[in-house]
Amino acid sequence: MRGCMYAAIVVIAASGALQGCKLVKHDAQTSKNSRDAYASAGYDPNAMVASMWSTKIVPDVEKRATDYATLRDAIKADPDTAGKKYGYRGRDDGAPWNFPTKLHGTIVEVDTQSSQGTVGVDIDGDGKADVIVDIGPTVLGTTLRDTLDFISFTSFRNQIEYAQFGTALNSYAATHVMKPFPRDALKGKPITVTGAFSYDSSADQPEIVPLALALGGKS
Repeated sequence: MRGCMYAAIVVIAASGALQGCKLVKHDAQTSKNSRDAYASAGYDPNAMVASMWSTKIVPDVEKRATDYATLRDAIKADPDTAGKKYGYRGRDDGAPWNFPTKLHGTIVEVDTQSSQGTVGVDIDGDGKADVIVDIGPTVLGTTLRDTLDFISFTSFRNQIEYAQFGTALNSYAATHVMKPFPRDALKGKPITVTGAFSYDSSADQPEIVPLALALGGKS
């Protein structure tokens, strides 16, 4: 009998607790509605990049771009001093400096087999690659995003949107800058580049993500 009374008390207590709670059905439709609500908030990183590319992004980098030979000497002397003068980083917590740059040289190395295609460019005539230039189709990292001095994390609602903007930048550069670039018989040809790189003290050469890329240029 005592056992029955105890069980009844537990049932009554549980039922009272449930009266103060709202049970929410969480199923696939609920998740879909949440995603749709987020998508309808108006944030479209691809459209944002497309609208800014030729009017703001490229002009900003071109205006701040320093000849790579000048950057190389300045970085060799003191990376932080070079960064403060020629580069940009959004935080002062040890994040790498990002440098807008421009250069003309000769292609001496070619990798079109990997998804992240590259060319090595000699700018001083010694036959060795001084920089690596991405030619796609895959672009990795956040160099383009982190080089822009008018864009920062605070420009976005959250980290996800900030990351999506960086991905959209890479995608736009891959489609509109790198994809049209020739792939055949590149070695030995002159090349002109405007782009950006993130400084990495452990790298033999900087890896430049281009915003403008063309064969030819200075004679």
